[in-house]
Amino acid sequence: MEFLKNHYEKLILGVIVLGLVISAVMVSMKTSDEEISFSAYERKASPIDLSTNEAAMARFDTEHELNLEDRHYLFNPGVWQRKPDGSFITGSQLGPKGLTIKDIRPLKFMVVFADTTTGSTPRCSMRIQRVTPPGERGLPEAVSSTLMAVGDENDFFTLTEMRPPEAPREVILQMKNSEEVVTLEKGGEPYQRIEGYIADLRYDAENKNFDRVREKSSLVLSGETNNIVSVTSDEIVLINPVTTLRTTLKYNAAP
Repeated sequence: MEFLKNHYEKLILGVIVLGLVISAVMVSMKTSDEEISFSAYERKASPIDLSTNEAAMARFDTEHELNLEDRHYLFNPGVWQRKPDGSFITGSQLGPKGLTIKDIRPLKFMVVFADTTTGSTPRCSMRIQRVTPPGERGLPEAVSSTLMAVGDENDFFTLTEMRPPEAPREVILQMKNSEEVVTLEKGGEPYQRIEGYIADLRYDAENKNFDRVREKSSLVLSGETNNIVSVTSDEIVLINPVTTLRTTLKYNAAP
């Protein structure tokens, strides 16, 4: 008894420490069992398929342009047209997209030193082919002849020199629009430059041909007017003045 009285505090402390050790061991064993159970659960569970959700979210990251000019019928209602044989045509067969380019040709400005006159003051006979500005009436190309001496000028060029002066076999011209200096031989090759283009078109929907079409021309296609904006060597651009819809037709010339 004397031993218990002298050492009871140590005995109590030992019991407490032993209890703590036992508790720690039990907690460790329980945690290990839970981890084993959780791992087994993970192995049994199937992954959730989120592909459709991810695809839906991806649509919000993709930008799309709103096209209000083509490939829809909100402002461009579809039209059906009956042909003489009773069949119907629609879509790209109607309107400017139904046009076919048959040919595109250049319009050329040309000057030819044709002849000379005899007399005290020799003059040169110059033949000029000019291009009529788009939108003007008449032929797209007009030809005229004029007699000119040194120093004479017209709307296109100035005759600056004749060689030799007494019996000219060549002339020197200075072009007004470009300041270009040109030498022409009598009866030789002309000076020429392209000043525009002219086209022949076909519209099968109404069995029509539109020949000699130029910039600023107007075409009525299935009841709608389309204006020619530009004609180049490889394309024609049209615009509908009501809908402001622009159409570009490409020309693939035969080799």
